[in-house]
Amino acid sequence: MSKERKATVQMPGIKVQDLLMLHATLLLYAVASVLGKLAGIQLAAQNVGKTLIFLAVDVATLLAYSFLWQRALRRMPLSFAYSNKGICTLWTTLAGVFVIGEPFSWGKAAGLVVALAGVTLVVTDHE
Repeated sequence: MSKERKATVQMPGIKVQDLLMLHATLLLYAVASVLGKLAGIQLAAQNVGKTLIFLAVDVATLLAYSFLWQRALRRMPLSFAYSNKGICTLWTTLAGVFVIGEPFSWGKAAGLVVALAGVTLVVTDHE
């Protein structure tokens, strides 16, 4: 008799806290993208003071992101960490809609579904 395998999603030795740190890091990367957009908006409005503030916070956010990204890469395979980066599409789209006021369309919704499906397929294939 053959034993049936249960269909479970298992990650290759990745702890839950490491996965949470990875996704917090990716959220920080999305925040940096939003800060860059806000700096561009201020620059277009010729508000040099606010532009410089947004740029400074953006640089600080990117420095924090790069430090945390390196820590994440020490704890998990590069292919696993990088395949999760697609989640940034979700965070930046939501920030664009709720923070900047960009319109949300069916095309963006479809794109998010495809991107998240891709992340799911790649991440769950690490057996």
